[in-house]
Amino acid sequence: MKRLRVFYPNSFLKLLSIGFVLTILPLLFAFANAALYLDRLADQSHKTVHRAVEATRASRILTEQLTIIERGTRQYLVLGDEALLESFRGAHEKFVATVAELSKLPLDKALRNQLDELSRRETLLFNNVMSGNAQNDMESIVTEFFHLSELAKSILNANNQLIDRESTLLVATAERAQHMLLWQTLPLIPIALLVAVAITFLLTRPIRRMDVAIRKLGRGEYSDPIAIDGPRDLRRLGERLEWLRVQLFDLEEQKKRFLRNVSHELKTPLTSIREGSELLTEEVGGMLSPQQREIAAILHENSLRLQKMIENLLYYTAVQFQKPVLQLERIDLKPLIEEAISSYTLTIDTKQLNILLALTDLSLEGDREQLLTVIDNLISNAIKYTPRGGSITVRLAREQDQALIEVSDSGPGISPADRDRLFEPFYRGSGNVDSHVSGSGLGLSIAHEYIEAHGGKIILMPSEKGACFRALLPFLQQAAT
Repeated sequence: MKRLRVFYPNSFLKLLSIGFVLTILPLLFAFANAALYLDRLADQSHKTVHRAVEATRASRILTEQLTIIERGTRQYLVLGDEALLESFRGAHEKFVATVAELSKLPLDKALRNQLDELSRRETLLFNNVMSGNAQNDMESIVTEFFHLSELAKSILNANNQLIDRESTLLVATAERAQHMLLWQTLPLIPIALLVAVAITFLLTRPIRRMDVAIRKLGRGEYSDPIAIDGPRDLRRLGERLEWLRVQLFDLEEQKKRFLRNVSHELKTPLTSIREGSELLTEEVGGMLSPQQREIAAILHENSLRLQKMIENLLYYTAVQFQKPVLQLERIDLKPLIEEAISSYTLTIDTKQLNILLALTDLSLEGDREQLLTVIDNLISNAIKYTPRGGSITVRLAREQDQALIEVSDSGPGISPADRDRLFEPFYRGSGNVDSHVSGSGLGLSIAHEYIEAHGGKIILMPSEKGACFRALLPFLQQAAT
């Protein structure tokens, strides 16, 4: 299936910048919208407060001017002083100016009608007083002033009510603005989160693939090509990793060919050495002195060890190319273990090791050569790491429907740093070795492969002292072919 390609910018930094901008953009939109709406609300509040102050001031001035006009008119009518008319005229002009100022405000129709009525009646009263007719109708003048005063009070009350209504409207507008901004902001938060998740995915996707590729290289898996999508700099890193994979793959192939060729080249002359040492040990060429017989035995035993090491190399190279094929037969495990131990008699005597056997008569279906190699490798590993005068315990028992083979030693044990890599090819632990048996680092790896081919498993068991390896093998090979 063709993999979906995702568009990426040229650089990782540019991708981060775009991700930051896209993530913060919805929030910036919400903040800008909120600021704009709050600015409008503040402007409306300022205008409302300004109108309220101006209307209140003008209404009070009207009331005060009416009082001054009424007092001046009465004084003029009583005293008949012409100078009082000038004071009356000034109060009238200020009254007219205040009415004009109040008329400029956005008043409702009823309040404006009342203001016009007040202005009209005050003008009539002023003209009447200035014409001299008011002295003949004092009572009607007083009554008219009373009506004008009541009308001014009514305008003041109406103006206060208008201010209250606008204040209530302003509060309601503020609440609506709050709810509107809340409902505008709430959808933007998940949008910003989705954008952040998408950008995070775009950022981590190539990094995860690179991590997987590096882990595969670390495990020695070189068959899968490495292709990293992403910004140009990450793609270049992917290309470098692909180049490294190809180089490691070629080196691995060269190593396999070298091991295969060297193993075959060494096997032929080693066979001649082993057979010659056997002839010496059997004294075919003549009687040997005890010292010569011991030297011949050492030569023969070490030729066998070297042959096993070469065979391990051959086993390893064969396992790398194909899964082990089992030649099934009925095998008695107890004699097989005793045979493996007997091949190390000289080394056991040299190191003065104590071999403890707890073997039960068990048999199973399996490949004799492979199981012998497994047991031989486990015993060889135990002898290698057990100090002089130490002990090795080999146990064979039944555990449910499996055969249990356990080899434990009294050596330094396995350090925590080595446990995860015990079954890797060519890996040799960091423990101190005091042994006449050398190793290639393939024994446990081959044992692991052969045990798994039999449908079993091999594990490192917890141990207070030394190392303890346990192999579990099913009695019947149902799927191991």
